[in-house]
Amino acid sequence: MPARLSFTLPGEWLAIDPRDEAAAADRVDAAVRDIVGSADDAALTRRRLRERLTVVVGAARTAGAHGVFLCLEVAPGVRLPATLTVHAPSGMSLTPSIGTSADAVLGTLDRSLRAVCAAGADTATKVSASGGGALRLHRVVEDPDAADESVRRLEADYWYPVPGAKRVVLASFATPLGHLHDPMLHLFDSVAATASFASGV
Repeated sequence: MPARLSFTLPGEWLAIDPRDEAAAADRVDAAVRDIVGSADDAALTRRRLRERLTVVVGAARTAGAHGVFLCLEVAPGVRLPATLTVHAPSGMSLTPSIGTSADAVLGTLDRSLRAVCAAGADTATKVSASGGGALRLHRVVEDPDAADESVRRLEADYWYPVPGAKRVVLASFATPLGHLHDPMLHLFDSVAATASFASGV
């Protein structure tokens, strides 16, 4: 059974299980109505947002993610376009690591990601979280789905060591507000710091 990682999310977020395609589509429709409204003149905006969110959920399903969270409001009345996707790679075991301590697992992971030149590997840094911290990689990339070619996405991956195991869970944040790199990364770090594993993983 995949290790279950939980977060304390600020404001209001919509949780979607991407593994259930029909239920996920219903949740996306509900989110679009909540964000955009149901007015006739907002039909194009609803369609574009629905398409974007469907792509996010579909990609999460393809990647084997077990949770997608869409930010509706980060604080009362404050909309924020951001997503959090949680993966528990079942086939990923860090056998070269010595022991199962967080430092050993994250150290081995860091070296492995750098060796394969993973996207953002040069930004790898350990950040605070319960259970020994997490390894964060981030990058700012052009958003190919954006109507405005100047839109840049900030993507931040947080790798958490599963307690007592040579395994990790990946939490990936993304936002099209790449121009607000520092404050958005600070927000993601603060949310990442609230992560904890359910007992018995």
